[in-house]
This record gives sequence, C-alpha cells and structure tokens, in this order.
Amino acid sequence: MRGVNETMNKIRVLLIDANILFRSGIARLLDSQPDITVIGETEDCLEAIRLAKSLEPDVMLLDIEINECDGPTLVRAVKKQLPDSRLVVLTTDCDADTLLGCVLAGADGYLQKNITPEALFAHIRGLTHGEAAMAPATTAVLMKRLAMSNCTLCLRASPNPNLTSREYEVLSLVARGMTNRRIGALLDISENTVRNHLGSIYHKLRLSNRLQVAVYSVTHGMVDFDSAG
Repeated sequence: MRGVNETMNKIRVLLIDANILFRSGIARLLDSQPDITVIGETEDCLEAIRLAKSLEPDVMLLDIEINECDGPTLVRAVKKQLPDSRLVVLTTDCDADTLLGCVLAGADGYLQKNITPEALFAHIRGLTHGEAAMAPATTAVLMKRLAMSNCTLCLRASPNPNLTSREYEVLSLVARGMTNRRIGALLDISENTVRNHLGSIYHKLRLSNRLQVAVYSVTHGMVDFDSAG
C-alpha cells in the first residue's frame, strides 16, 4: 500500500479486470504518470466493492467481462458506496443492453481497450474535471449500434425535455464524445457556459451525467449520426 503523502495529490485509480497481464500493464502505464497512481486492483466482484469502499478511489476502470459478475449490478453497488467516484467501463466490447444497464447504474464513461495510453491518461484527467470518458470515434460507432438495436432497457428520463436550440447543439456534441473545451470552441462560447448548458440539460432530462445524456439522445432519436460527420 502506498503512503498517504505519496498519493494525496494524485488521481487515485482502482483497476477491476480479470486479465492479470492487462491489469499489470495498465498499472505500469498509469503509474508512469506524475499525477496518476494505481491504489488497488482485483479480478473479483465482491473484492471490487470492498476495495472501492476502503480505498475510496477517484477513478475506477472496470471490465464488465468478469466471470460470474453482472456488470450493471457491480456498477450500481460501487456507485451506491461512492457516488462521487468516477467509474469507467473499459472493455473490448459489450452489447447494447449491457451498456445501457451500466449507464442506468451510473457509469461515467465507456472506453475500448484498444485506446492509446495518451488518450487514456487524458480521459482519466478529464474525469476529475467533470468530463466523461468517451472517445469520439468509439462513441460514434457505439451510438450507431444503440440506435439500430432493439434495446430492452430505456433511460428513465423526461419524454418532453423542452430544450433550447443551444442546448440541443450542446447535447449533440456531448453525444459525439466532445469535451467542454471542444464544445466551447465549436460553438464559440466559454467552457463555463457549456457547463451551465449541461446543468440545464441534466435538470430537464432528469439525468445525472453526460454519458447518460449521450445514450438518451441517441436512443430517443435526438441525434442522427448517419446525417452528420
């Protein structure tokens, strides 16, 4: 266990993955960064909940393809213990219903394991500033799959959000995995204004994070990836 003084100013990460070689590799990569440290790792569902409670990580990276483990149930259990910790699904692939289950349970991001180390570092840092871990290219593919699938789950949100035209613009860019900085640059508004619009969107949709907003927008036909670049 690392000392308190060593980790207090770093982003503290918990790894939950059945592949010990992958965990070890990710741990080494993250620990190579001056502002990120891995404080624990496990391949077991119950141990993941125990470690999350005892270590109180800032970020958790979870592969939901763990034997005898239901991804959405684990996400819900961990987020119930630590609602302010950021939990990201980091996996090779998952079906639309499983992803929606994780989103409903409170997951803050979805990334595939073929992500570059630099992109992973950037997403982890962004999570601590209210961003979602959503790679634009992966998000586009994923959202198209959601739009074409017959998902059995549905986000419990307002059916008539009455968003403003600007809020629709922000929502569309969030669905494409854009950061607040990028959204601000594209719309020629400040990052603070983007955050204000997001707060209004969360309130109107009755949702709690930008990954939920992204999935909601696609599953409810509010964003069309086929007609946009």
